[in-house]
Amino acid sequence: MEEIVKKILKQKTDPLQIRKSTFEVVKNASLVSINLNKLKKLTSLIKSKIEKKETLNIEQFGSPNPTSQLIFVLDALNFCFWAKKNEEKWTVEYPKGNFVSNGWFALVDSIQRALSERIPFLDAAYLKNITFKEAEYIFRSSNQTPIPLLNERVKILNEIGQVLIKSYNGNIYNFLVKNGLDAEKILINLIREFPSFQDYAEFMGQRVNFYKRAQIFVYDLSFLPNLKIKNLNCLTIFADYKIPQTLRAFGVLEYAPSLREKIDNYEILPSGSQEEIEIRASTIWAGELIAFFSGFLPAEVDNVLWKASQSLRDVNPYHRVLTTAY
Repeated sequence: MEEIVKKILKQKTDPLQIRKSTFEVVKNASLVSINLNKLKKLTSLIKSKIEKKETLNIEQFGSPNPTSQLIFVLDALNFCFWAKKNEEKWTVEYPKGNFVSNGWFALVDSIQRALSERIPFLDAAYLKNITFKEAEYIFRSSNQTPIPLLNERVKILNEIGQVLIKSYNGNIYNFLVKNGLDAEKILINLIREFPSFQDYAEFMGQRVNFYKRAQIFVYDLSFLPNLKIKNLNCLTIFADYKIPQTLRAFGVLEYAPSLREKIDNYEILPSGSQEEIEIRASTIWAGELIAFFSGFLPAEVDNVLWKASQSLRDVNPYHRVLTTAY
């Protein structure tokens, strides 16, 4: 595997040092391993699904004419939708009579609901000053389970509103143009100017970078027909909790007994723990290897895996970490 890794590291740019830093984790991992035989079998399936266009498309954003501003706000909030053991998931009713408990699509629908109620949720000036009470109403649930980490979401909305007002005339599109619609430049400057998109940890004394939300924002922009984002090849797979669950279901990721027990019993793992870091790093490199063997971009591999995750049944739980990273 190391020879293939060397080829990948040589062929691809790595502006945020995600590939390089996560491979150091994979080399030294003791709790998570990658089954190459199962990975190659899954590669054939993924390749077939991409060729048949069995992938997410622009409809995932919930609007007939999504904008970069909508996608930016969505991905700023694109984290931690899971429920605790024996707890109902956060559920949104929109339109009336339509109940959505899938985290991403519940987020999409809650924003569309707010916009239909003439709440200016995409206005940077509104976001800059949004309060907990206002956010609580916008993300109101149809059951007793609120959206997780609402305080943190409010702080993030305040931050992006403030930066957009101060530097970009209230619109993320101006930030994208300033960075030449170049994926590498967008990533580097996004995490520098919007600190809430930071996403890294420490493993054996070394920094490990993931940047899930920053990367998925750049990829999501590529769905917009009027935006031509360059250098998408620099993106890795997006290390969240659904993708490793799916890779585990296909036998690609294998967990040590102690880790399996924690995850399968819905135990919440500490943020920045060895368990979490090994899962996320191994997810990224499983994605890199699938991309290498299939000839598709890691982001395209992620697209197929995430869509497949929505229809999986009778699989082991995903790992749970309270975090704004994913």
